[in-house]
Amino acid sequence: MGKRQAEKYLISDATKRNWDKLHANDKGKLTRRANKSQSQKLLVPDGYVTAGSLRRFVETLMENDFPLPDLIFTLCALKIEQNKASQANQDRFLNEYGHYQRLEIEVPRQIAKNRQDDWIGYIYQSLVAEGQRILNGLYYTKPAIVDTMVEGIKLNEKQQLLDPCCGSGIILLHIEEAQLEQLFGIDNDPIAVMIAKANLMSKYNTSETYPQIYLLDFLKHGMSGLSGKQFDYIITNPPWGSDKQGSGEEKSTCFFQHAMPHLKEKGEMVFLLPTSLLKIKRHEAFREFVKNETCVEQMILHQERFNGVFTDFIILKTSQKAEGKTHKMEFALPQLDEEEEAILDIMDQKRNDDLSHSQWALGVITGNNAKWVKERKGKDMEKIYIGKDIEKYHLRKASHYIRFDRSKFQQCAKDELYRAKEKLVYKFIANHLCFAYDDTQSLFLNSANILIPDIEGMSVKTVMAFLNSELFSFYYTRRFGDIKILKGNLCCLPFPEITPEQDRELSAMVDKILAGKHENIQAIDNYINNLYGIHP
Repeated sequence: MGKRQAEKYLISDATKRNWDKLHANDKGKLTRRANKSQSQKLLVPDGYVTAGSLRRFVETLMENDFPLPDLIFTLCALKIEQNKASQANQDRFLNEYGHYQRLEIEVPRQIAKNRQDDWIGYIYQSLVAEGQRILNGLYYTKPAIVDTMVEGIKLNEKQQLLDPCCGSGIILLHIEEAQLEQLFGIDNDPIAVMIAKANLMSKYNTSETYPQIYLLDFLKHGMSGLSGKQFDYIITNPPWGSDKQGSGEEKSTCFFQHAMPHLKEKGEMVFLLPTSLLKIKRHEAFREFVKNETCVEQMILHQERFNGVFTDFIILKTSQKAEGKTHKMEFALPQLDEEEEAILDIMDQKRNDDLSHSQWALGVITGNNAKWVKERKGKDMEKIYIGKDIEKYHLRKASHYIRFDRSKFQQCAKDELYRAKEKLVYKFIANHLCFAYDDTQSLFLNSANILIPDIEGMSVKTVMAFLNSELFSFYYTRRFGDIKILKGNLCCLPFPEITPEQDRELSAMVDKILAGKHENIQAIDNYINNLYGIHP
């Protein structure tokens, strides 16, 4: 579905009623999300800390009903004691946070003495409910991403660095060549500020400098307490989402614009930002600000995502505008108009499940297709499909054969995935989603990927109907703008809640397509549009 098709789509009466509940504006833009801010679900931050014993320790903590501030204070105190932070700093920390209660908790020694990892931040994230994380923007940055953000940064003895949204201090911890007195942080979460101070005291345990982490709202209070300082580097992952208590603008753009005046003339800013800033029309003013007021040094597109967040992001490195300096790259991602954005919002509001807990597999990687894959069938050979054999819903007649011996090949998935009773297969390189159904336990080469879906209340055939729909291809191309069909992107597609009867009806329509009645493709598109409350 292209832009012109998107423009002709209108919402149904039921969707209009839902928008009224969600405070949609007169252009169909939803001004708040449904229900998720009330969610009590806990999300463990995968990839944040790797120690296996830590996850088990978190599970133990979850079984108890410790007051969260007291728990985090206790862990911070243990960490700075175990890592022998300077006595003066320990005393100042305990005096500052003495209003919290010290709990009787045993922390495994290998965890408590870990100076480099933000393991307390990991615990904090794990114990805060999803709704509160959304409200507070509590999605901390994975160390691997931080490493990319700070790559090549080495502070000389006169330089200083600020993280205006420092959370528990993960970015500051990853600045390798620095002294504690060169690092500054700001955050409006008192628990996060406490963790950041403990983290820095533990890493710089011989320093007599007390961590320069300030409990402030950077957008409201700016550099209050820092005497209008300017910095050589400003590096941060700001909160994302609408600033409902302020201007209503995207929060991350507000942080970017507020930070720029605090950058020294030859300084550098590194921000982690959602790619929606490059694609959506209402963020055009921000793009103009970046082009006119800064010089883009580098822009790195990432398609990895944070737990519970369904968008990819960029690392944007900029410096102040100077005569003779030019941008190293332009903003080239496809941009959304208001109608397209409204449709994406409708689909996201209907999200009930996704493919993140489904089974996935690559096709066979032989290491030498010329040797092992043949166009004529020989003894003990079986058919094997390639990417070109995949059409929507159907597989073409197989034109290649293989003598399957996994011991001779470079990489193979488990037999139970290849030989599943039913599975979906899809092209890896395509300009739209294209999934076919296989119930013949056939093999596929690595130009085709395998999916055994697990979506609440949906059969495999019904899931395929959604994936092959015009609406899902629209969502995929507008959200991700990629000619590769990537597992990470597919896991973000929003499947709605449907009834058993609707599941049977969609599955029956797919059966008719598999029997050759291709007119049912349009019928499925219409049916799925109706499920989302979108009508032409």
